[in-house]
Amino acid sequence: MIDSRTLGITKYQVFCTFLAAIGSFNFGWNIGTVNIPGDVLQNCVTGHKYYGRFPSCLGVSSGVIWGIIVGSYALGALVGAIISNPVIDRKGYKFTLSWFALLNVVGALLLSLTTKLPQFIIGRVVVGIAAGASNNALSTYVSDITTPRARNVLSGVVQFACNFGIMVDNACALGLAPPPRWRILFALTGVFGLINFALFPFASESPKWLISKDRYDEARHSLIRFRKGADVETEFGEFVQFTKENKDRTEDVNVFQVIRGSTPHNLRHQLLCVSALMFFQQLCGINAVIFYSTSIINKSTKDDPADIPTLAQILSWVISLVALIFTFFGMVLGGYFGRRTLLMFSHGTMAIFSAIMVAGSVRDITGLVVTMVFLFNAFFNLGVGPIPWATAGEMTPRYAMTAMSAVGTGVGYIFTFVIGVIFPPMQDAWQNYTFFFFMAWNLAAVAFVFLFVPETKDRPIEDTVKIHSCGIHFVVGKKWKVDAIRDKDNTVAPADYYPAGEM
Repeated sequence: MIDSRTLGITKYQVFCTFLAAIGSFNFGWNIGTVNIPGDVLQNCVTGHKYYGRFPSCLGVSSGVIWGIIVGSYALGALVGAIISNPVIDRKGYKFTLSWFALLNVVGALLLSLTTKLPQFIIGRVVVGIAAGASNNALSTYVSDITTPRARNVLSGVVQFACNFGIMVDNACALGLAPPPRWRILFALTGVFGLINFALFPFASESPKWLISKDRYDEARHSLIRFRKGADVETEFGEFVQFTKENKDRTEDVNVFQVIRGSTPHNLRHQLLCVSALMFFQQLCGINAVIFYSTSIINKSTKDDPADIPTLAQILSWVISLVALIFTFFGMVLGGYFGRRTLLMFSHGTMAIFSAIMVAGSVRDITGLVVTMVFLFNAFFNLGVGPIPWATAGEMTPRYAMTAMSAVGTGVGYIFTFVIGVIFPPMQDAWQNYTFFFFMAWNLAAVAFVFLFVPETKDRPIEDTVKIHSCGIHFVVGKKWKVDAIRDKDNTVAPADYYPAGEM
């Protein structure tokens, strides 16, 4: 029987990962719901009338206010990421992923039955809370249940599920964007929440979480299910030993302790990497495309927004389909190429496409603009999309993992809100040159990844923690490569690899 530590992907790992990913599917669904129906909701392009007591549109005159409506979803996700951290620590992943899903039902009722603008905004915040909690729990749950080899692929499932939700929503919106059918789009998020609540109890709890609560028999049984056909005793023993050795480090570590640096390990470098990668993920410009691709393309195609579905709306759906395909490629490539390589390649190509998009807009070359929007979204999903979500789970000790994930996702949601708010007025002010802004941030991201982000491919989490828990440092050079940081007993010897003065 093979050692479970060398095992790849098993069917049960995939099953539990995708059950958990229903929440991320819902996250993508709610991102997409304001894209294609945007002109109907904001500008009442099909006319303003009532169906009983329900208006056909929201009638938002200001681009800034519409941006706040779009971005309020991210603010809710920020709250969900923060409040889910203590819930995960106390109740576990199954409880969190199941019960927070029910908030989608509440949000769906508020959104689908909305009569006033404040009600719609509150509904967006509520479904955002559910999404933030789900994504925070999913990223660490997948890290806990998978082997290093399986994690190379399955760590991308957050982004895959999110893009699948966007794609399915955009497909449905082509037929459901006109009033009053857009209300069905917002109601369906409650259905997905109920499915998530009903199915996730069939998944197993994280073995590492169970060990941290001294529930060893349950933990062994759970690990056996995740490592079917393999000998789990050595891996289980390592989990138990690591937990016992760090028993004083396994409780009551929250978001604020991580931010202040009051943790047993020096996690400053992990905090920098997790926060910066989520920051760059939003400032790369992807949410401008996801939230506003219809309006971006419509500036070139010059469709009548009342003629639903417009060419711009159809192309927006095709873009979301291409993004889903490239997300799958990104998950596969994650098993062959390092995280650093994919991140730098993804950010670098997005910078190039941003520049070409500006050129196409200035020259009024519709085909070039549309092509660049396609490529921009596609290459985002090769690296920038999936990898930042997995960073906290691949660099952080178990006792701080959910808190670090909450910090990272919190940073991401804050700047999702910022981009949602500033993009409409920025596009009005800068017109064809808007994407120069995103080009600059993508170039900055390439430099940051090269200097600071360590390689975690095929490396056990415990090894990464020991090596990089030494303060902020550069990771450029041969001594930081995976095959260079193991001694003759195949264990990490971190003291030999700390740069001078950084211990």
